[in-house]
Amino acid sequence: MKGSEKKRRKLNRLGKITLGSLILFIAVLTYFIWDNIAEKNAAARKNIQIPTKVVETVYQKDKESDRIAGKSNIVKNPVENKNADPKKDEQVEETKSHDKDTENNKQDMQRHEEELDKHKDEVEKHKDELDKHKEDIEKHEQDVEQHQKDVEKQKEDTKEEQNSEQPAKEKPPVEKPTKEQTKDQAPVKVGKVVYLTFDDGPHAVSKDILKLLKKYNAKATFFMLEPNMRNYPDAVKSMVKEGHTVGVHGVTHEVSKVYRSPASFVGEMNKAIDFIQKTTNVKTHLIRAPYGSKPYVTAPFKAAADKEKMILWDWNIDSTDWKLTNGAYVNQVIQQTKQFNKKEPLIVLMHEKPTTLANLEKILKYYKDNGYEMKALDEKMTPVQFK
Repeated sequence: MKGSEKKRRKLNRLGKITLGSLILFIAVLTYFIWDNIAEKNAAARKNIQIPTKVVETVYQKDKESDRIAGKSNIVKNPVENKNADPKKDEQVEETKSHDKDTENNKQDMQRHEEELDKHKDEVEKHKDELDKHKEDIEKHEQDVEQHQKDVEKQKEDTKEEQNSEQPAKEKPPVEKPTKEQTKDQAPVKVGKVVYLTFDDGPHAVSKDILKLLKKYNAKATFFMLEPNMRNYPDAVKSMVKEGHTVGVHGVTHEVSKVYRSPASFVGEMNKAIDFIQKTTNVKTHLIRAPYGSKPYVTAPFKAAADKEKMILWDWNIDSTDWKLTNGAYVNQVIQQTKQFNKKEPLIVLMHEKPTTLANLEKILKYYKDNGYEMKALDEKMTPVQFK
């Protein structure tokens, strides 16, 4: 009995010890669990109170770093980044793309504005050239009007002189050819012959005019200005080579300069004649006075020209191609040709101009179809001069 009782007591002590150890283990385990929970709660409270400053500090440093490197790796709010909305990212990308397109559009508009400004400058330049051309035409018209007035005045003065000083049957000395002229000069052919003359050249269109004349087997006479011959010497050489006649029209083509005195008149003509001789080895004596011989080439001027053995040519059909630049000058020439009834050759005045070239073939075709022979002047002919 005593042994079993001891055994039972022993078991009771062992059970109590085991139970106490278990309770102690549970208590220690509970303590550690609680302590761990407390630390986590403390850490959580810490994270709630401090992160804004910490994150902003880190973000500010990274932002400065990335600004230098040219890229960005930090977002302002990590929490928001974790929960970022894909749609918002797409909107951000679309915004960036839109900004880029806007910038490209701005650049395109800027280039377009520059091109418009350039085009405006060209238009203004073209307008200035047109205005200048209009001024030249107006000036030329004024010169022609003044010339007509001078001609009328000269006619009146001539009539008064004839009535007061000369008998009615007497003829002015200018109209009587000298003995030398009678021997050297021959009458100009009349009838189905026309003499085409071109003034103020040469120009860039001269060689095209020569090609057109060659096409219709036509010869012409060119009265040229010295400065233009210096600019286009090859055109002068081609005229001589192709059998055309070359003459001179002076240097300045300005009334106040060329007609300042008889010496200035023959001086300009000689300067142009010398250039032709040096360029083509042809010594020409044919001259045409700017704006015609009347009223500017008075007796002293004519005497100075005769002394230099110059042969002065005018015209009797004026195309007015310098004014009728739209091609209407063709009808002007044809109409005057049909109405022509003088006992002298047809001398047609034209100019070396692009607008003249544009319609020249119509005149050449008219004369060819109507049986006219188109010839060049030569120094043996009796010149046609204004009376």
